[in-house]
Amino acid sequence: MPRNTRHRRRCLAAGACLAALVGPAPGLVGQNQQTVPAAARPAGSLEDNELEILILQALDQKTALNVQDVPMPQAVQQLADSTGIPIEMEPGTLDLLPYGSKTRLSATIEGHPLRESLAALLHPLGLEFVPQKKRVVVRPTAPLRRIARRATWEELATLGKLYSQPWSRELFESLELQFQDSPADNVDENRETLYRLADAVGAGIAAQVLEHACDQYGWSWHPAGRQISVLTKARQVQQQLQTRVSLRYNQISLTDALVDLTRRAGVLLRMDPGVLSSLPPQTAERFSLSIENATVHQVLEVVAGQTGLGYFIEPDGIRMTTNTLAPANVDSAAAGVDAAARALQALKANPFVGQITIPNEDGSSFAFFIREKDLPPEVNEMRRAKIHDAINRIRRSLLKEQPQD
Repeated sequence: MPRNTRHRRRCLAAGACLAALVGPAPGLVGQNQQTVPAAARPAGSLEDNELEILILQALDQKTALNVQDVPMPQAVQQLADSTGIPIEMEPGTLDLLPYGSKTRLSATIEGHPLRESLAALLHPLGLEFVPQKKRVVVRPTAPLRRIARRATWEELATLGKLYSQPWSRELFESLELQFQDSPADNVDENRETLYRLADAVGAGIAAQVLEHACDQYGWSWHPAGRQISVLTKARQVQQQLQTRVSLRYNQISLTDALVDLTRRAGVLLRMDPGVLSSLPPQTAERFSLSIENATVHQVLEVVAGQTGLGYFIEPDGIRMTTNTLAPANVDSAAAGVDAAARALQALKANPFVGQITIPNEDGSSFAFFIREKDLPPEVNEMRRAKIHDAINRIRRSLLKEQPQD
């Protein structure tokens, strides 16, 4: 692949778009087409099922696409317009491409099924597509997501090769492997182990065979420059937690915030029993946080400081717990409830009363949350007096608004 902002993929023959093949369909994109709002349709309705079938059928129909040096989002939208299928980019996808939304494409696709055309268009960029009930979603492949930063063109070229070629001994020998969690003396042994596991998987696309082989041994992989980095799953999760994010949560549930945060890092979230019941309702149900250009790991530390919760890195993600010293005993519901009650009592005895935000030179910022006992007695006394004055002003204002007899 040229190391510039262009990606080229050429196919031949002739095709037709979905609108011409199946006619207007409820929910499909069309200029003069009206759709019934989703809220007005029951879940699992006949219309939703028909739309899902239409999308699956459309993926098998031949299509045509001709884009020349256009930004990635525009190319995807042009394909959506020409086929009549809603195609959307998963949030955060463009952040992993070399030039983000300005990564440009040049492609001519004619007469091939849409699913083949999409694969040819996306795989060289380390992307894939997933058909859903009402749309097709474009998202990063697992190894691209595991890079946890903007990929280089060299790394995308490696992914393109692994997603376009079948697994073979010859291909394996061409890979430069780096085993991060093993001594250098074990490289030959690890290579042979990986090949043996891959050979047992059987025939298939190289990237998928490599994925299954690593998974059997508790390994993970992703391109790193010219090499393929192979590392343990726990260390991989640590690397993905270095994904940088900017976010603003305003009065949302803590569960929604944690789900969004771990989704951005591409890791799984688990929560111990009773972990949310250990928190005051205003924290669990109306959580707010604003951070610019920080890693997901840093955000988790802030969340832990703000809520009193702890988290542990596991092979496939993180686990939130009320116990910050050792993993909670999930086999005992009674122990979980007891720990939640103690944590709630401790939070009420020493609540959060303020926040300090400190900007860094690199544009990121840290937020430190202050508990009541962190402040000197005289400052706490002044804080309470200020709150008392503010409440009295509110009371007087409300009294003035009361109707007079």
